[in-house]
Formats: sequence, structure tokens, C-alpha cells
Amino acid sequence: MLLAVEIIGIICMVTLAGISVVNFILFNKIFGQLRYKNYLMEKLTQNIYMIASKRDNAEVCGDNSLISKNNDKSE
Repeated sequence: MLLAVEIIGIICMVTLAGISVVNFILFNKIFGQLRYKNYLMEKLTQNIYMIASKRDNAEVCGDNSLISKNNDKSE
């Protein structure tokens, strides 16, 4: 009877060790994908910010040139 309990215990430990290894590999891959996704999201955010700031700067420059043209006409 004691031998059967030891065998069942060894089988359970081996099974849990195998499941732990598989889970570690899966979580490692999932974490790598999340890091890559976060990297891509950061790049997209930077590019959107750069495009928006360029557009805002162009609008500001365009408004200033219109103001200076209006001042030249009034003089």
C-alpha cells in the first residue's frame, strides 16, 4: 500500500512539473507578444503625435502668414 502511494505521489509530481514547464513556456511567449504589441503601440502613438504636431505647426504658420497679409493690405 505504501508503495502505491509513493508511485502515485511521483506521478503527480512529474505531472505537475511538466505542466509547470509548459505554462512557463506559454507565459514567456505571451509576455514576448505583449512587449512587441506595446512597442508597436508606442511607435504608432509617436507617429500620430508627430503628424498632429506638424499639422498644428502648419496651421499656426498659415494663420500667421494670413495675419501678416491682412496687415499689409490695411496699410
